[in-house]
Amino acid sequence: MSLLELFFFFFRISAVTFGGGIVILGMVQLEAEKRGDIGREELVDMISLAASMPGPLAVSISWLVGGRYRGFWGSVAAVLGAILPPFIIILLLSPLILQYSSLPAVRGFFRGVLAGTGAIIASVVFDNTKKTLSAGWFSFVPFIAVMAMIGVFHIHPFFAILASVAIQLAAEKTAIRK
Repeated sequence: MSLLELFFFFFRISAVTFGGGIVILGMVQLEAEKRGDIGREELVDMISLAASMPGPLAVSISWLVGGRYRGFWGSVAAVLGAILPPFIIILLLSPLILQYSSLPAVRGFFRGVLAGTGAIIASVVFDNTKKTLSAGWFSFVPFIAVMAMIGVFHIHPFFAILASVAIQLAAEKTAIRK
């Protein structure tokens, strides 16, 4: 993909999605699978990394995918493509939405957007859970460890995630040795 194609790839996805990064992530996943030039395992790794990075998920996934195709400038083009549509839409439409938000048609539109967003999020969660389950039961150990450290022991999420990464790395090293 050229820099311009990367920009418009993310611009198009970002311009027609509501619901934030997880919805954009789902659309990127669908588009990448349709194109077939990023392997499923590589895409899952990118999604996992993007989800663990600080900042907006849409920016993280666009940075990683753009970098995969064209390096640093590909990342810049993809991020610009991802952030410009919401910026432009909010800048232009927010006065109108505020003025007409009480109209039944506008409320109905946003209810429809909410339903569609929920469906896309459910699809992404289902697909990623299915992929995780196919990798074996041990894939859930880091997730369970993080949830326990945060929920039961009240450890800061940053340190819980670091501990989870250490658990996963130790498990992978053990599996490689066998």
